Amino acid sequence: MRVDRIVLHIGTEKTGTSSIQHFLSGNRAALGADGIVYPLFTGPNGGSQWGFVAAVARRPWKSDIGARLEIRDQASASVYRKRLIDAIDQELAACPDRHTLLVSCEHFHSRLRKPGRVRALQKLLSRWSDKVEVILYLRRQDRVAVSLYSTRLKSGNPTPEVFPAIEGEQLPYYYDYECVYDTWCQVFGEEAVQACLYEQQADAEAGLIEDFCARVGIDITGKEFPRRVNQSLSEAGVLMLQELNQQWPRKPLSGPDPSREHLVARISRENPGRSYPATRAEAQAFYAHFTAGNARLAQRIFPGLGGEMFTGDFADYPATAPKESSGMRKQVRRRIKAWKALSATEQAGGVHRRLRSVRQQLERASAQLSSFVYRSASGPNGVRTGEMVKLPPVFLHVGLPKTATTTLQNSLFSHHSGICYLGKRSAWPAERHCYSDEIYAVLRPLFWQRSEPIRPHSLRSVLHAHSRQMGSEKPILGSWEGLGITPPMKFQQILRDAQDAMGDVRVIFTLRNPLKRLPSAYLHALKACAKLGTHHSLPAGRVFLPFDDWLDGAHRGIGKHDFRFDFDKNLRFATEFLGRDKVGVFLFEDMVEDRKAFFASVLRFMGIDHTEEEAIEDKHLNQALNAVQVDFLKTIDASDEERTQWLALPPRERTRHMDKLRDSGGDNKYGVVMTEAQRQLIADRSRSINRWLVEAYDLDLERHQYPL
Repeated sequence: MRVDRIVLHIGTEKTGTSSIQHFLSGNRAALGADGIVYPLFTGPNGGSQWGFVAAVARRPWKSDIGARLEIRDQASASVYRKRLIDAIDQELAACPDRHTLLVSCEHFHSRLRKPGRVRALQKLLSRWSDKVEVILYLRRQDRVAVSLYSTRLKSGNPTPEVFPAIEGEQLPYYYDYECVYDTWCQVFGEEAVQACLYEQQADAEAGLIEDFCARVGIDITGKEFPRRVNQSLSEAGVLMLQELNQQWPRKPLSGPDPSREHLVARISRENPGRSYPATRAEAQAFYAHFTAGNARLAQRIFPGLGGEMFTGDFADYPATAPKESSGMRKQVRRRIKAWKALSATEQAGGVHRRLRSVRQQLERASAQLSSFVYRSASGPNGVRTGEMVKLPPVFLHVGLPKTATTTLQNSLFSHHSGICYLGKRSAWPAERHCYSDEIYAVLRPLFWQRSEPIRPHSLRSVLHAHSRQMGSEKPILGSWEGLGITPPMKFQQILRDAQDAMGDVRVIFTLRNPLKRLPSAYLHALKACAKLGTHHSLPAGRVFLPFDDWLDGAHRGIGKHDFRFDFDKNLRFATEFLGRDKVGVFLFEDMVEDRKAFFASVLRFMGIDHTEEEAIEDKHLNQALNAVQVDFLKTIDASDEERTQWLALPPRERTRHMDKLRDSGGDNKYGVVMTEAQRQLIADRSRSINRWLVEAYDLDLERHQYPL
């Protein structure tokens, strides 16, 4: 399988490569639709594509990368290389309009240090194209060293050095940009290597991604930008991880310790920023080793800069070494010891008790650390900020779609006097149908605009004020059914962030027999597309798709999250992460049989022991399509001209026309008549999660004829 070109993003390390890779991974299907293949095999879930490095390394089994890929010897290295080649061939074949293969890995910079290894990579890539374009971002060497220092702390190094010692004239390859540039030019040619300055784009992560996309030729329209990832640590974060690495050393040979890794990740998330663990004089002395080479390289590739590739401003560094904060160290040491002691205690218990207690341990220790961090923070002019307020339990009703979510939102959640409701409700005008613009603003970075920073203090303050306005100590609830079908990795991070930001988070899933839910979801997609002009489950520019094509899902492209079935990963994760007692699972069929009893069971899960009659309105709030409307959509979709004219109408005009068709068609609701093959496909994809639900939640799915 051949492509017109290969774009090779080689780093360097510490120049926002993780953010670029998360952007590419998160938009993999959209890129494929544009003819750009970002391989799934080597870089799932936003990861670096270091499989290519392992495939061309001389002895990959002696490296940490080889160990992660379970490469143990030459034989397994050969097997892995063949697997990689076969996987890339398959991914290219699945993209008929392909023209570009895009590979991103910062380890190309740090691990392939000899022309021979780069030539081995060139030979591997020649299978797919002879035209290779190399993109290389450069950052001032001292700043790279400081950022690398933070990374090494996160990785468990108890005493990392900030600036490596340099003796004689031999410069370390990692920082010798002139040598790095020459190595890649020697193999691919100077005309193929495009060097860029990281500092010019680093003020905003989106700016770096936009710059990268412009160089590759990626249209960013409609693409989702990730939150900042792999950020550097503030001074408080550095002190915390230094103490953690001393008191609780990482043991690489024994595998990762989930409890320790959770604490590291939490400290890193809560303490982003900059720290300067070296003096100004030390930074200047280190950087001085590279000024001559930088000047020569600047004359070659950035002639307009007059030989000054980077600024000479070192004002951010302290003039003298920062003093240790013994008070903070003592506080953090106590927290770590408590966390570690709880973890050790769990090793003596059974599996279920251990998981339950570890979860409780993480909650307590996380709360202790959060409290400490906020007590230690200072506002303007040195004024200390207050502790984050404690919220009542926060419930997230995450759907699924077509499980009477509109009825729950409009008839129960938004009316019941025992609930402090955040949204959604169709009559509320704020974005995402939130209770207010203020609530939407603090929830937006958590649920919808993940590239924005989450501000736990502001979030808790706003929700606390809303809770007091609605009546103190009521459980807080937000309902957005789209969250339940979010791609699993994104859902997992949302849930982690929600717990970190809001404290006691619990989740409500409403489910429905997939043999009934999926036909209903299909018709809902047609209805939404007819009125809004688009729906995520239909091809762009279409207003109708036969049910068989919609169910097959081939039009969604390679590597795309399958929202119809993959919600099971989110439900399983929520149960494992929060605990069985903090996840409520309720069945649509129970609501159809006895709405009042169904509402009462949801309220009991929320700790509310009464049902209010006025909150139960026995009416259907989400009208289905009728046969006249579906026939109309079929007709206009069959004509390019009519479809274009229809989509050019304002949404309000399309809605008005669809409503008229509904009135003319009466109550003749359209129904999908499934074939046996379609029923079998749905059953096969659903049995696993249904059986798990019976075991984990003791649900009587057989009575409602769920596929088992």
